[in-house]
Amino acid sequence: MDTVTLIIDEKEVKAKREATILEAALEAGIYIPTLCYYPDLIPFGACRLCIVDIEGMRGFPPACTTPATEGLVVHTNTPKLQELRRNIMELILSEHPYSC
Repeated sequence: MDTVTLIIDEKEVKAKREATILEAALEAGIYIPTLCYYPDLIPFGACRLCIVDIEGMRGFPPACTTPATEGLVVHTNTPKLQELRRNIMELILSEHPYSC
């Protein structure tokens, strides 16, 4: 089995070469919030709650669709990510019928 090594929240994580960042984090016991992720379905990043900060990369890619590659340094819980996730959740809930 081919593996890659990456750093998630200052923790060295080994993952299968075909794993996503989210799968690698879950396997290592690192929490990343999600709404649309389900392990038996192909991930497509619709909710965007699993965004992460990857050193050296612009933007905030979703962990559920971003491959875990050798040497990545990933941050999952920075103040900027918390703010972005809060805004994403507000947008999702703005269209939600509150009577459910």
